Amino acid sequence: MFKGVIFALRLTRWLPHRVDGFWGVSEGDTWSYISPIENLIHFHAYNPDFRMPGYGVIYLPFALMFGMPVAYNILILLQLTAAAFSVYCLALTAKYIFRSDFLFYLTFYLFALSTYSNMYDTFILTESFTTSFLIFSVFFLVKGLTNESGRGQFLVFSGIFLTWVIFMRPVFFPLYLLFGVVIFLYLKKTLTFKKVSRTIIVLLLPIILCDGLWIGRNYLKYSKFLPVTRTLLYPGIENSYWGPLFTFVNSWGGTDQYFEPHAVIRWFGLDDGLPSEMHNVKVSLPGYIYTSKFNYDSLVLLRSQLKNYVTAIKNKDADSAKLKPELETIRNKCLLYAHSVKEEKPFLYYVIAPIIRTKEFLLHSGTNNLFTASVNHLGLYRLCIKGFYSLFYWFVLIFGTVGCLMLSKESVRNFLIVLPIGIVVYTILIHPVILGACEKRYFVPAYPFMLLLAVYPLWRIRGRLFAPEGKTNHSD
Repeated sequence: MFKGVIFALRLTRWLPHRVDGFWGVSEGDTWSYISPIENLIHFHAYNPDFRMPGYGVIYLPFALMFGMPVAYNILILLQLTAAAFSVYCLALTAKYIFRSDFLFYLTFYLFALSTYSNMYDTFILTESFTTSFLIFSVFFLVKGLTNESGRGQFLVFSGIFLTWVIFMRPVFFPLYLLFGVVIFLYLKKTLTFKKVSRTIIVLLLPIILCDGLWIGRNYLKYSKFLPVTRTLLYPGIENSYWGPLFTFVNSWGGTDQYFEPHAVIRWFGLDDGLPSEMHNVKVSLPGYIYTSKFNYDSLVLLRSQLKNYVTAIKNKDADSAKLKPELETIRNKCLLYAHSVKEEKPFLYYVIAPIIRTKEFLLHSGTNNLFTASVNHLGLYRLCIKGFYSLFYWFVLIFGTVGCLMLSKESVRNFLIVLPIGIVVYTILIHPVILGACEKRYFVPAYPFMLLLAVYPLWRIRGRLFAPEGKTNHSD
């Protein structure tokens, strides 16, 4: 009921709308997940193949039976269904970890009311399924560890859903290490090392089978060992000016999401494809980024070269042979400038920049995709909804951080607590800190686990308020 209401309110025509008859949103990265399947259907080749087929394999049977618009609609309905079930599974996970009925209900209703992760249920993107499947995987793992009967089948289901997560978002592959550590710590006192190892292997069976097939397919095509993807970036981005420009901007903590109104990368004048109202947003560069290799004038020149190159590319009469050296000059400058920041300002590069990117990754309204209209055009009713959910997001962020700190000590005794803490911490570290990717939607799969951590301080407060005089009671 709750997720259905949110879903219905999200069924709105975004512009540009690319697929007639489709109720939801198909933009941005959609093509990179769908085009390989369409090519597989029509040309019998999974291409381009820089995405793993975890999302596409769900789309494939419906595309074969009904065609794209209907298949898209079925996909988002399945995303809604999975999201609804995930509410119950997350609540049960909280109950199994903390052995508390109160936390079951609190987690259930808070996550049911939440919109942050469910704003993507109407998108043809991996965020919705990744979030739901990660919850399912953790749920089956916790259920398997806390229930000796049927442990094997629960861990197989956990492995299946985690494998599906990896095939949609390979960046979560290291979660196998986290899951393995939790299994070992939880079972080592009651089982022999041999039996614990067998239990971990049961979890790994789905990824061994599925990734083994994927590796074999890649080796036949490329003669290389490729367990996940060939590249972290779109091939077009990696080989153009975008990749080095991202590297340079990230080196000092600048935001590289050019579709954000105040992203620093927009200082370079790359406004193509953005709404006209964003073209007039003023963006400035911080004064602490300059090194012996570049100053403000150097970047003004680089911006001019970029603009000229982009304009020339749009011109069909442009001489490609002449433009190639120009592209190399731009790429080399960006990489040189980035390297100079790393060498001459290591504290900025290794400490300040990751902190700035993490701030951009987490500290925002939490409602940037809730409505398509700008704040000035929302009206009082929708503005109140946006305000409520912004406060909701900040509640989860603040109390989740507090819960994480409180539970760090508790996790020494209750190893299951390592799961939500590990998922949240890993997601934050891998995206803005290590990869320099601070796009807000990358936090979506970890958000439910941050919410699970956020309910713990409330439980402790309740225990103190309602405990008998002179005694603190945290149990139900």
